[in-house]
Amino acid sequence: MSCIAAYDFGTSGVKAALIGRDGSILAVREKGYPLLKPAPLYVEQKPDDFWNAVCDVTRGVLEDSGVAPSDVSGLSFGVQAVTLIPVDREGNVLRNAISWLDGRAIEQADEINKACGMDLVRSQDYQPRILWIKENEPEIYEETAYFLECDGYLQYRATGIMAVPEDYDGILKYHPAIEEYFDATLASVDRSKLPPVVEACREYGKLGEKGAAELGLCPGTPVFGGMIDVAAAAAGCGCVQPGDAHLYLGSSGWLSAIIDRPYETAEGAYQINSIIPGLMIYGGCTNCCCLMQNWAIDRFYQTEHKELGDGIFDFINREMENVPAGCDGLFSTPWLFGEQFPIADPYVRANFFNISEGHTRAHFMKAVLEGVCFSMKGQIDAYKKDTGCDIKEIGVNGGGSLSSQWMQMMADILGIPVYVPENTRHSGAIGAAAAAAIGLGWFTIENVKEFVKKEKVFYPDTRLSEMYGKKYWAWFKLYDSIKDLSRELNQE
Repeated sequence: MSCIAAYDFGTSGVKAALIGRDGSILAVREKGYPLLKPAPLYVEQKPDDFWNAVCDVTRGVLEDSGVAPSDVSGLSFGVQAVTLIPVDREGNVLRNAISWLDGRAIEQADEINKACGMDLVRSQDYQPRILWIKENEPEIYEETAYFLECDGYLQYRATGIMAVPEDYDGILKYHPAIEEYFDATLASVDRSKLPPVVEACREYGKLGEKGAAELGLCPGTPVFGGMIDVAAAAAGCGCVQPGDAHLYLGSSGWLSAIIDRPYETAEGAYQINSIIPGLMIYGGCTNCCCLMQNWAIDRFYQTEHKELGDGIFDFINREMENVPAGCDGLFSTPWLFGEQFPIADPYVRANFFNISEGHTRAHFMKAVLEGVCFSMKGQIDAYKKDTGCDIKEIGVNGGGSLSSQWMQMMADILGIPVYVPENTRHSGAIGAAAAAAIGLGWFTIENVKEFVKKEKVFYPDTRLSEMYGKKYWAWFKLYDSIKDLSRELNQE
């Protein structure tokens, strides 16, 4: 049985799936890896942890499925974006990966924006991070042959080739003004340290002897260009044509809306290539979605979580049934690691606001879910303002979409129908597999949508949508009230 080994590479762990020619999932394995926080605003990870996890889950899905290594026709990675990994000419890692959550390069972002005469980058973008390494770790900068990101590093370990996927946002930020300011932005960065790119659906290389042995696969197996998690999740939700849109609710969360040309965008928004040539994705990232949910579970339901394991979610849902929509005035913001979009602020932190004596832990949990929905609504409103386009319905995938209660809340807050695809928790891997399947000639780009089927649709309650609309604007006012104090408290 021919299949594809596809990888959904998130903030806190990797998921490997063997996916058949018809889109069926033959086996799935997951393995986590830690986040390191050596200083305020710093978030790092060990690249060896990435590769070791990939090897473990690959061997695991082969074992679970009984699929022979020779039946794996190709590999494709969908990975966390904006994670910087400097390597030397032999491919040795020179420092820990700087995670996409990291906010250390604030001064460098300000320097670039001042040189450009406008706000084009944030501290989480590649350009200021490269400058940070040059200014603060000059020996590492000089020794760096390539600044890879997660996908490029994994593919190098697999094939021995150094490159990055075409949707890499390292240097070419899709902004109408970027070419005019391009030289100013990169004036002090050696462009030879920026690797070449490979399209998502094209063959990147073939498994080398060493990579194949570590993965438990056959040398010579094609490895495809792959994509960042945003593009993978979009394809895995059937979001491939102009007007299509979806939300991803994983550790982080984001909007993806397919556009056919670049636009002037709000701060924090990005525009990247989709897997469809000529089409792009408008989106932005909320740093903490299920990360915020998991944090709250660990604080409010720690004992029950230990006893119930994954059953904790049903337990919490039953408690939240007694909490009215709007949480009796309680607000929550999901800014544990600062925020990127729709608010762009590395200093702001999560909050609970307007607590009263009647609020229970179930109120706090439901407020967390509402806060994530408000953040998603803010992303959609920014998209509408920037593009002039509307969204009539939206897909949601990722682990958060498994909660029917959360999805109904999302529909009520957004005011539009929300659909969840089949195999939603694995749609990132399905999207990555779609790119490899196109590259292998199993089907064409036009057939991608047939790879994804809707499992359930949630329709908004207009009465609740009106109430949530008022709370949504109050939620944004809360940020305006605390942003200056947050900077004062967290900039050291």
